[in-house]
Amino acid sequence: MAEKNGSVKSRNRLVIVHILSAVLTIAALALCFFLYQQSLPLKEENETLLKELEAREAALAETDAKMDEISDTLAYYTGMKDNLESTKKEYFDIISDLEQKILNGESDVKIAYLTFDDGPYYLSTKFLDVLDEYDVPATFFYLMKCAETGFEDQDADYDAIYRRIIASGHTLGNHTSIHKFGPTGVYSSVDAFKKSVIDNKNFIYERYGYTTNVFRFPGGSDTARSKSYVQDMIDYLVSEGYGYVDWNAATGDGGKVVLSAAEYRDNVLTATGGKNILVVLMHDYSNNTLACLPEIIEGLDRQGYIFLPMFNGSVMCKKQ
Repeated sequence: MAEKNGSVKSRNRLVIVHILSAVLTIAALALCFFLYQQSLPLKEENETLLKELEAREAALAETDAKMDEISDTLAYYTGMKDNLESTKKEYFDIISDLEQKILNGESDVKIAYLTFDDGPYYLSTKFLDVLDEYDVPATFFYLMKCAETGFEDQDADYDAIYRRIIASGHTLGNHTSIHKFGPTGVYSSVDAFKKSVIDNKNFIYERYGYTTNVFRFPGGSDTARSKSYVQDMIDYLVSEGYGYVDWNAATGDGGKVVLSAAEYRDNVLTATGGKNILVVLMHDYSNNTLACLPEIIEGLDRQGYIFLPMFNGSVMCKKQ
């Protein structure tokens, strides 16, 4: 009986052990399942973070590539601009030498500088069209015409004209910002003159990246010379890197009396005698000047003139 009881107890112990083992196994499985369930969000979060990091790395790589491309482009255009400036300098040096030979009687070449004052105007594009048609460079002494100075309606059109002049290889000159006479005008004081010059210079440079270095006094230098402080104005121009340009032929379209296109043409073509370097004054607001511009170009061409853009080193660009 005692052996039987011992056997039962032994079996009971085994059952209990098995039960405990099963319970522990179940508990361990439950714990593992619980931990697995808890780890799923972390795994998903890690995978999401990993994908975000990979996306950011890809975006950074793309940004770096774009920055490299932009840097290369900037370097290209900077180099191109430097080359262009160098080429222009060489070109103007050649013209300067030619002018000296003309003045010394060593060359039969004659030069005509076509210049237009007071623009831009709505007609300016048509003047540019004529110049393009004849492949003739010119010089435009322009004012500061933009929305900031009361030209809101014309701002976009005028902006395009400034840009076209520069892109076409014409010379863009400074004609002050206001071209106004009288007690509050451009010549009312040295300070007023300085402000009008620098305002226009800054406007053209800041808006178009173009540095002006040729200047025309509103009304010409004779108008400025009526002031006792004209030398102070000239000294200021030179200090700002300018030379000033007058003229020795004109259509006459700036006068109070409007003449016919034929009269404007003849005013120029009959004023050329003995002038191997010609600076022609015109205004690109005149319909009659526009009408006769082809005849002026053709007439000067027949007289043996070549057409060039004005430049700072020209003998016609004064520094005193």
